[in-house]
Amino acid sequence: MKHLPGVVLGAIVISGLLASRLDAARPPAPAATDKTDKLLLRYNLYPALGKLGRGVGNTLGGWLEFPLNIQKHYTQADTAASLFTGAAVGLVKGVIRTGVGVYETVTFVIPYPEEYAPILPTLEYFKRSEPRKELLLE
Repeated sequence: MKHLPGVVLGAIVISGLLASRLDAARPPAPAATDKTDKLLLRYNLYPALGKLGRGVGNTLGGWLEFPLNIQKHYTQADTAASLFTGAAVGLVKGVIRTGVGVYETVTFVIPYPEEYAPILPTLEYFKRSEPRKELLLE
């Protein structure tokens, strides 16, 4: 009975790996350049690891909804009401984002929702307004 959580977790991991292995339509992944990349491509682990990254990011960054929504709802006309409205909306959204992050972290090997699609949009703090600059490694 004390080994039951480990057995359940092992079954989830194995079923997720099998489901991702049997999945016909795969999202594009980087070209294989070494043995590790080939292994990740073979078992379709790139989208699963992307889901894991989103999950950890949402779990750790869920609290960022609080100040973001205070800023969004703030108005000069009614400062107190807009502050409380933004705080309430931010609290609810933060709890939801943290919960979704925990869910995506725990179930990262299962290709649900469709093809490891994100459940929530990216937080505005992490969106880039300017394109990334290429690294000069010469």
